[in-house]
Amino acid sequence: MQKFCQYLFLALSVFIIFTPVVAYADGQTFGEMLDDLAQAEAELEANNNAIENNENQIDENNATIQSLRNEISAMGKEAEELQQEIVDANAEIEAKKEQTKSLIEYLQLSQGENVYLEYAFGAETVTDLIYRLSVVEQIAEYNDNMVAELETMIQENEDRKVELANRQEEYEQKMVELNNEISSLNSSIQKLDSLGPGLEEQVEAKKSLVEYYRSQGCSNRSDVIGVDCAASTGNAMFSRPMRTGYVTSFIGYRWGSLHRGIDLGSSTGRNTPLYSIGYGVITDIYKDAYGALCVAVQYKYGGEYYTAIYAHMSRYGNIYEGQEVTPNTILGYMGDTGYAFGVHLHLEVWPCRLYVDSECSNWSRYVSFVERQYKNGFRGAESVIAFPSTTYTTWYTK
Repeated sequence: MQKFCQYLFLALSVFIIFTPVVAYADGQTFGEMLDDLAQAEAELEANNNAIENNENQIDENNATIQSLRNEISAMGKEAEELQQEIVDANAEIEAKKEQTKSLIEYLQLSQGENVYLEYAFGAETVTDLIYRLSVVEQIAEYNDNMVAELETMIQENEDRKVELANRQEEYEQKMVELNNEISSLNSSIQKLDSLGPGLEEQVEAKKSLVEYYRSQGCSNRSDVIGVDCAASTGNAMFSRPMRTGYVTSFIGYRWGSLHRGIDLGSSTGRNTPLYSIGYGVITDIYKDAYGALCVAVQYKYGGEYYTAIYAHMSRYGNIYEGQEVTPNTILGYMGDTGYAFGVHLHLEVWPCRLYVDSECSNWSRYVSFVERQYKNGFRGAESVIAFPSTTYTTWYTK
């Protein structure tokens, strides 16, 4: 059972670490989305079952350990009783030997050293002689027999003590093995527990996606998203990152360098939650060179990939790398960490996969790519999200 749980944990870990999480987008069927949800639910169930199996095995081991402890305690009491019997038997042996010795000495002292011979040969008949000879012999023989029986019992007790000692050693070794197995199972449970929240969040995110696309008319497994249902309309590919806010600065060149993102503010300041602009996957949670708290999210729209960078957060939301996000996922809260003048969100959205695509394989190439895009007329977040055309014009989203 322990090996099975360990193998299951290893398999789950490898699957989660090495299986890429792909955001749903145009071209994927609704059936594939449902299958992905079912797979995520199966992984969560397998993880929970593995935890339950480990806990059950721990309970069984603890019960076995308690049983072994009880048996060891009983054997200890039995060994004490055997030892006491040995002590009593040795004392009785000494008493019998002393009794025989005292009997002979008494006869010799009370009636002379030849009293035994005189007693034996003082018989008047052969029958009397035989009787007198047998009296002392019977006493000595009786004591000798008793001594032999006691010595046999002592040897049996000693053998039993050795047997008990061996069994105690065997049981104690078994207890060590069971305790080691319990430690291993507890470690496995901790690792499985650490996977649980991530798996649960993946399931919830996939459920949200399924519900969203159902609301967009997707119902048949063969429906192709973006073609048969959830067809894109309008120029706004993504939603705004705040429920209410305003633009403080647009994308453009400043002091000889390109300001790659749009700056957004809100009357609620640091308490302003920052939402994902669409359905995607968190690819990076990091601090930039100036200490700004940042989150990078990968999206796919109309067959094209986009990377959005959210910068200057005051703190992160309950997020992790690899997490699938929806427009209701709070990535963090507005702030002024890093190189910033006032509380705001710096949002960059450009059509490439940062650190994946060749034109964005490193930060320097990403910056060059953004500049080329800008010169070709693409305006990043302003081109894919419907923002007010003037600064400090507040929007409200229900």
